[in-house]
Amino acid sequence: MIAPWRRWLQGITPRLCLLFCAALLLAHAAAALVLHQTGALVHPLSYGQALERLAVARTAVERLPAVQAQALLRVLAEAPAQVWVAATPEVTPFAMLAEERRLTRDLARRLGQTEDGLVMQLEGLAGDAARASPLTPAGWAPLRLRSSVRLPDGRWLNAVQYPARSDGWLTALGWSLLLGALPVLLLAWLLIGQLVRPLQRLTRAAEGLSRGERSRLEVRQGPREARELAAAFELMQERLLRHLDDRVRMLAAISHDFNTPLAALRVQLALLESSTERDDMEESLAELDAMVQETLDFIRGERQTEAHQEVDLNALLQDLHGRYRALGQPVTWSGAAAATLRGRPLALKRALGNLLDNALQHGGSAALELSQPTPQLLRLDILDDGPGLSEDQLEQVFEPFYRPPGQDSARGLGLGLAIARACILAHGGELQLHNRPQGGLCARILLPSAT
Repeated sequence: MIAPWRRWLQGITPRLCLLFCAALLLAHAAAALVLHQTGALVHPLSYGQALERLAVARTAVERLPAVQAQALLRVLAEAPAQVWVAATPEVTPFAMLAEERRLTRDLARRLGQTEDGLVMQLEGLAGDAARASPLTPAGWAPLRLRSSVRLPDGRWLNAVQYPARSDGWLTALGWSLLLGALPVLLLAWLLIGQLVRPLQRLTRAAEGLSRGERSRLEVRQGPREARELAAAFELMQERLLRHLDDRVRMLAAISHDFNTPLAALRVQLALLESSTERDDMEESLAELDAMVQETLDFIRGERQTEAHQEVDLNALLQDLHGRYRALGQPVTWSGAAAATLRGRPLALKRALGNLLDNALQHGGSAALELSQPTPQLLRLDILDDGPGLSEDQLEQVFEPFYRPPGQDSARGLGLGLAIARACILAHGGELQLHNRPQGGLCARILLPSAT
């Protein structure tokens, strides 16, 4: 049994909405990856603060007495930052990357000098690359900025700072995803609904057609393709029903016309003297007459003149059981919970009656068992204790006029099971025969539930 939420997820609307959500997530993930690799690494406030600290330290060292300069450097070297003057640079010259070149260029502008003698290196806290992969912890680790500024006297002003990452774009992308997904999903739900509703009506109409019901599809809204599909279904339905009706009328006329020569033959036989040949002819004529009558019954069942309605299968079986018990037939039925389907009650009674008659003829008794394996499916088993059938005959017996070898013609001409299957198929169900492990035959009927 499929869970309701899983059944809901199998629909077109939720699947397309989930697809839109996945597309939005992928687009924002791609944007986050591009910004992580090309956007500014250092937060604007930390960026300006780092450059300002270096500019103030450089000015203090050049213009203040040594004691005052050292005192100011101690103030600027607020933990965990460090600022000091040394004979060697903290960072030796190297091929700087774009972010480091921008820092160097902006610092030179603040100091009013060229970029010569300015070296700045931006890296992760553990010394790895600042722009590590965003799929690794190093890609989001805190930053460290090491700087070396050459002083006029040949010494170096060194500094180690820890600027904050520029992750404001990540927050902006998050809000953009949230605020952008809601209207997209709402519009997608409305637009997809216009496509799905005609398909749902078409599905219901196709199910009705499988039960012999004629459905009117009036799709005036929605996409052009959906309206064209509905019109094509209407045309197909019209042609199919007309073809079936013409076929049934033709067969009914042929079977009915057989009665005229049969009546003439019966009159001619009545004029003949009694003899063995006459008895054989009467027996053949009776068999031919029974065949014509069963054919007419079969055709009447296919014409489906009875209107479809809600049928309580439990009540229908209870009525059938009462009739057979009144006739003294060994039919057992213990009852079941209410089970409804949409169909033709008289046709169903006739089909079930044929199956019960078949079970009584070949098995001597019949048992009815009704269950509902899923909310959408009803299962009815008709069991007997007869000899069963060979595997190759389990399907052959549904063919019109087929009788298993050795069966007496007095037990019918082989249309009962064909009529029963035609009726069950017309209700959108299935009829199958199975040999029971303990002996006997099981006629299993599967029908769509109305609940």
